[in-house]
Parts: sequence; structure tokens; C-alpha cells
Amino acid sequence: MNRTAALLLATLLLAAVSCAEEGRKAPLQVEGYARETPPGVEMSAAYLALHNHSTATRRLLAVELPGRAQASADLHTTVEEGGVSRMRPLELLEVPAGGSLRMAPGGVHLMLHGVRLRAGDQLPLRLRFADGQVIEISVSVRKLRPTADSHRHHHG
Repeated sequence: MNRTAALLLATLLLAAVSCAEEGRKAPLQVEGYARETPPGVEMSAAYLALHNHSTATRRLLAVELPGRAQASADLHTTVEEGGVSRMRPLELLEVPAGGSLRMAPGGVHLMLHGVRLRAGDQLPLRLRFADGQVIEISVSVRKLRPTADSHRHHHG
């Protein structure tokens, strides 16, 4: 095979591999947002949607806030007790194989401590999974909208 033909063949193979890669979904897709903090408050919440395209259950163990040494993020859920919504910490979150997990206000969420967030900002997050994988993403910060039941949430 002459040099020109070999170069052409290598270019075609590279293009085919590149097209195949573009058509494949990542094994785990993550998107979400965080809520802005009111003035003087250093606590917020973030909500992620995790889509697991793999054949194995994924276990989210922790979320970190890179570049914010004094800040932390906890996995939480909201439970109804005696007519009052209470937040409870979670040790992990499972994303089933071929399934999704969607965090939402009044349900599963990330509790953010030691942060001041403004609408329009980007918040970097580092997700740590039980298999050792670490995924870094950035979520947008959205304007805080009061809800009818916002006065009913209690920690404890």
C-alpha cells in the first residue's frame, strides 16, 4: 500500500470512529440547577437529574463543591411527619441500570451549606460514586421563587 492510500485509509477510519463516538450516549448523564440564596443566607439546595445508560446500578456517595473550602453538600430527602415536611440526610443515592433519578423540591435534593449563590452564576459540583468514578459538572443558579409550603420545611 502506498503512503497516500495508507494516509487516506487512516483518515477514513478516524472519521468513522469519531462519528460512532458522537452517536453513543455517555454511560451517565447529569444535569441540574441550584437555587440562589437570599441576602445574608449561606444555605441553598441543588437538584440534579441523573440518567444511567449503563447496565449497572450507579451509587452516588457524595457531592463536593470544588474551590469552596468552607462549603459542603449533603444528600437529603424530605419526609412528611405529622403534617410537617422534614429533611433527612441520605447515605447514598442509587440510579438504576437503564434508569433515571430526578431530584426535586419537596423530595430528594442536595443541601448546600456555606454558599452564597446569585442567579446566573455557575456552581461547580464534583460527584463521587461507589465504583470510584468522579464526575465534575457545573450547574446554573436560578432565581429563588417562594413556594406556598416553604414555611413548613424543618431540619431535624
